[in-house]
Amino acid sequence: MPAQKPPEFKFPMHDLHLKQTLRNLKVACTLSLIAPLILYTLQNNPRRRKYRNFYSRYDPMDAFDRMMSGGYLASCPPGSGPKKDDKDKKKK
Repeated sequence: MPAQKPPEFKFPMHDLHLKQTLRNLKVACTLSLIAPLILYTLQNNPRRRKYRNFYSRYDPMDAFDRMMSGGYLASCPPGSGPKKDDKDKKKK
């Protein structure tokens, strides 16, 4: 009589921890690569665009005159700035 092979058992729980750990590592690596790209495109680019637009149209002397006439500067009391006529002459 030939010898019978012992039956092969399947262990469904075998390597389950390893598979879950490898899957978690893949997800973590993927997210760590994608997250900075999303942050760059959704936050940094619009902010840089806003700064560029603001400073392309920014007039520091006009802002200084507004702050001086509004009384926001302690070194320049209200009314000590240029007269309205002087300002009109500068523009012409």
